[in-house]
Amino acid sequence: MASREINELDIDTPCYFVWGRTYDENILLEQEWSGEGLCVFPDSRTVMVPTRLEYTTVKLTLERPGAPPAPDLDGWQDGHEFSLLASPRPDADPASPDQILIAACDPGGDCCDFNALECPGGVDTWWRLRVYRRLSGAGEEHLIQAWIAGQQPVIRLMTPPD
Repeated sequence: MASREINELDIDTPCYFVWGRTYDENILLEQEWSGEGLCVFPDSRTVMVPTRLEYTTVKLTLERPGAPPAPDLDGWQDGHEFSLLASPRPDADPASPDQILIAACDPGGDCCDFNALECPGGVDTWWRLRVYRRLSGAGEEHLIQAWIAGQQPVIRLMTPPD
């Protein structure tokens, strides 16, 4: 079943992270920061999504369409698709299911939960995520669409304007 949630994510650094595993700040130390686009970490379980602004609030819409929607680039300044491998949580807790975590990290390394996607079946599961970004008069806006799908390479749907 499709679902849609709109939230605000406070950004202290020029990015946020999509985690397919329990948050581990050591993973962040193993990867150099990249420029435009996305930074998919070598373990396939962590993706850094850069923001255009720092010290801001990103209006982030998370959609779970249930199946891959057709790309809709109208009104967005750039877009990417990537695969993320999600693992079940090591500490099974009915109140906190297996998940993909979307989080903002401050310069001190603290992480705050934003939202979660369930990881069904209690086994490693590949998810496909599509991220659109834009700046508008209302600030920075992102749309993440997520559905279960096999691993595929990163695809740039469109290039951001200069």
